[in-house]
Amino acid sequence: MGILAWLIGGCIMIICAYTFAVMATKYEKVNGIVDYAEAAVGKTYGYFVGWFMAVIYYPALTGVLSWVSARYTCVLFGWDIVGPQAMVLTLFYMVLSFGLNTLAPVLSGKFQVSTTVIKLIPLYLMAIVGTIFGLKNGVMIENFTTVANSSGSKGNALFIAVVATAFAYEGWIIATSINSELKNAKKNLPRALVGGTFIIMATYILYYIGLAGAVTNKVMMEGGEEGARIAFETIFSKVGSHRSEERRVGKECRS
Repeated sequence: MGILAWLIGGCIMIICAYTFAVMATKYEKVNGIVDYAEAAVGKTYGYFVGWFMAVIYYPALTGVLSWVSARYTCVLFGWDIVGPQAMVLTLFYMVLSFGLNTLAPVLSGKFQVSTTVIKLIPLYLMAIVGTIFGLKNGVMIENFTTVANSSGSKGNALFIAVVATAFAYEGWIIATSINSELKNAKKNLPRALVGGTFIIMATYILYYIGLAGAVTNKVMMEGGEEGARIAFETIFSKVGSHRSEERRVGKECRS
């Protein structure tokens, strides 16, 4: 059901991204989504879309991302995720991102690309290593054959999961706001939107499968925000101990 939720959310994202990609092949002005709104409905509608993006969408998305980042930082350091540390970190991340984008927009772009690549490394590591170890130790088979929590209807659980994936997939639409800054935007923006959304969906699904090989569903659900940390600790501590054991045995054999 989790994989199905990622697929449903991913398909919705890809369909929407393709729709905007079609618009991007026709219009290359100042602000992608506002331009598309004006072309589709009219200037008045585009005007309100612009205000919505500036007053509600971007501030809300920025605030939530800063808050989520702060919560996971607290998990990393063992702090209370609802304590004052989380709120201070949230404010710090918001000020930092605003300052970086305002004072050094070129550096901000490079920083964004770098952090995206860095983020993909642990995701694919978990996808590969977690899947291999999950198949070896039987955890993955157990997760795919055992229901961790049967309370509530499956339909309701699936709907809640799709809503969660919708937030995970969110953000691609922001790429349309830089269409006027891209080289040959009518060709490159559609490629980025469609190709990028496929890569994102595949990455999340593979990562989710890797997590299923790290720990049981019950442990992951009970862990909450710490679920991912528990999974990484479980997998890579075993990898490290396995390598240490191999080195020890090899040393004894050489002796």
